[in-house]
Amino acid sequence: MKAAGLKVLVAPDSFKGSLSATEVADRIRAGIRRAVPGADVTVAPIADGGEGTAEVLAATRAGVWEAVVATDANGVPRPVRYFRVRTQEFGELAIVEVAEIVGLPHALLAPGQRTTRGIGHVIRALAERSVDTIAIGLGGSSTNDAGAGLLAETGFCFTDAQGNALWPTLDTLDAICAATYQQPAQLGRVRLLGLSDVNNPLCGPNGATFVFGPQKGVQDLAAADARLERFATRCAAVVGLEVADAQGSGAAGGIGFALHLLGAEIVPGAAFVLGAAGLDAGLGAFDWVITGEGRSDAQTMMGKGPAMIARMARQAGVPVTLLSGAVEPDAGLAEAFDGCISIQQGPVSIGFAMEHAAALLEDAACQLARLYVAASRLENRLGV
Repeated sequence: MKAAGLKVLVAPDSFKGSLSATEVADRIRAGIRRAVPGADVTVAPIADGGEGTAEVLAATRAGVWEAVVATDANGVPRPVRYFRVRTQEFGELAIVEVAEIVGLPHALLAPGQRTTRGIGHVIRALAERSVDTIAIGLGGSSTNDAGAGLLAETGFCFTDAQGNALWPTLDTLDAICAATYQQPAQLGRVRLLGLSDVNNPLCGPNGATFVFGPQKGVQDLAAADARLERFATRCAAVVGLEVADAQGSGAAGGIGFALHLLGAEIVPGAAFVLGAAGLDAGLGAFDWVITGEGRSDAQTMMGKGPAMIARMARQAGVPVTLLSGAVEPDAGLAEAFDGCISIQQGPVSIGFAMEHAAALLEDAACQLARLYVAASRLENRLGV
């Protein structure tokens, strides 16, 4: 292969707290072109349903930003942005992120008191605005209530021992003594999509609480997990649908479970975004694929964007490299990628790494491209 003819797809997620997915892609492209000036580099920033998903879609499709008012995880009303676009497949499509409504950085209450009611507010409001499809990015949540608050706003009625209505949170799930469900008329005609960044079930050792609860501040993981399991059993009895073990039910502290109950399709967020960018047909036109994220570890292989890119590249027979801010050694990562590279050149503080992420990323991409081209030349010389 001639270096000048190198065709590279750069499809990274964001480096949270440092660079957006678009900025990451631009820096990797710049590094490649420093090493190989004539390289044909296609950038396709991705999002896996987490923060930045709507921004990435807005960069690939012509639409409009709008807002609705909904309560955040603390129960405080605030404006919530969403991206609206007309599409052939989904009709009038609205994309909103859980992180925009109940994101972890804005959560002030204790984990057991945080509510997902605002997500239900947004779903109802968008249905009333004649949207055909609502796509909900399921990453970056601060809640761990199995979407109980969401359900209470979208047709479920929960009552306590005295018959009083409840809008439950994690702490009050066991106060529910009865539950009923009647689908709101406006939701009957709306298609719901959950864009999941993970494929975990709701409960158990690989469920929402044990895997993601600690980063949200959940203390007694076993007790919280048991509470979600009892709640799921009650909901299943109401609708006659067992979805706690369905793929993606553990996403966003169990919001995936709630969406399953409402009839939503839970789809890989990265695949949805790649489809919107027109890259879902395959990656066979490229010689090399580079993806990455802020930190890669065992969770990456649980349906996150870079893992999806790796699978697509493998199917196309194209080499795929992971270039991330930090990489934790993991057998799954090593098997999925042709090289897992961190942008760090030595021991540095987290603060330094985040402050200088752009320059470190570009330098690492440049070195990686030089190595790739040198290996390709050697391969050609040896006739491999």
